[in-house]
Amino acid sequence: MDPSCDIVVVAEPRFSGGSASALIADVHALRHLGARVGLLPVASAFFAGAQDRPNEQVLTLADHDDVVLLEGQGPVRCEMAFFHHPLTFDFPIEETCAITADHALLVAHHPPFRGDGSLEYDPLSVVSRVARNFGIRPVFAPVSGAVRRQLRSFAPLLPLSTVDWVNIFDPADWTPKRPVFDGGTRTLGRHSRPDMLKWPETRQEIEVALNHGPDWQTTVMGCPEGELRALGVAMSDWSILQFNSVPVSDFLESLDAFVYHYSTRWVEAFGRTIVEALLMERPCILDPRLEPTFGDLAEYAKPAEVAGCLDQIAQRPDETQRLAAERRRAVLETYDAASIERRLQKIRSGSAVRSRAGGVEYGPLTTVRKQIGLRRRRAGHG
Repeated sequence: MDPSCDIVVVAEPRFSGGSASALIADVHALRHLGARVGLLPVASAFFAGAQDRPNEQVLTLADHDDVVLLEGQGPVRCEMAFFHHPLTFDFPIEETCAITADHALLVAHHPPFRGDGSLEYDPLSVVSRVARNFGIRPVFAPVSGAVRRQLRSFAPLLPLSTVDWVNIFDPADWTPKRPVFDGGTRTLGRHSRPDMLKWPETRQEIEVALNHGPDWQTTVMGCPEGELRALGVAMSDWSILQFNSVPVSDFLESLDAFVYHYSTRWVEAFGRTIVEALLMERPCILDPRLEPTFGDLAEYAKPAEVAGCLDQIAQRPDETQRLAAERRRAVLETYDAASIERRLQKIRSGSAVRSRAGGVEYGPLTTVRKQIGLRRRRAGHG
């Protein structure tokens, strides 16, 4: 089979959640632009010893006639190559392939620094590994301004794309049918992969955010039940669904409000689940740390303040519905799948950015100390 492709996508199919959904949406959008896409699955030692299975939706992308399943070695020639998720390439990977491309992007679905300030991966090492295995040095493409701010800490050594590579959505997949607060029991909920980092640390924070008495029903999809029970969280009245056990759009359609808070040890790189809720015209009450990403598209409250927000939006159902529709239109201006063509054009015509202008997470000396700390941890010295 001719290995030449317009676009090559290199990805570890065991990543789940938002990064997998973003990759799938990207491939479909590229296909709809008429591109021939080469998909190269890789096996990263990041998952060594883990029980994670490949995401079937990622693998079945190759069932399309315009998607070619690549098996490494190469050589492969393309206009643009995308390497998905930096943690994939922060650890040894089995595959090698000589890729030649006019443009190469490393889509940074994950920030380098954790919530406690420690470094989780070194972007410079990631670029070096991609170069060793694939013969090409990618430009980092952050999925949000929050990730870009962290990556600027490595400037001028780390080149960044001129535009953020935000998640995209096909509006046809996210069409609300039921307006919120249309009668009956009010339902609040949230969904995420079942990881404790996606939840507040304490029983009290979880309960005050999600338990609101007989007037509200709580539904969650993707819940680390064992860990929450160990904390003593009262969940007897919750409706709990397994992660991705029903289509996300159907789950969101059942809600009247989407509530999302997470651990202080976690940095939310983007928040795909939130955009999905906004597209389904669900009012969102979010962790205040998400305000720089979503601005006036949502309400922001600490867990103890959620009850007051819920009361306000429930008391004005007509206004809440009108505002939710406005926010959906605003979301589509940025995250519609059609926007990918405009971003591709900007990448083709622009050079990489190496400036620290716009703000950084840490200064140069602190960043270097954190790089040294990461190497020592991995070498077993702390």
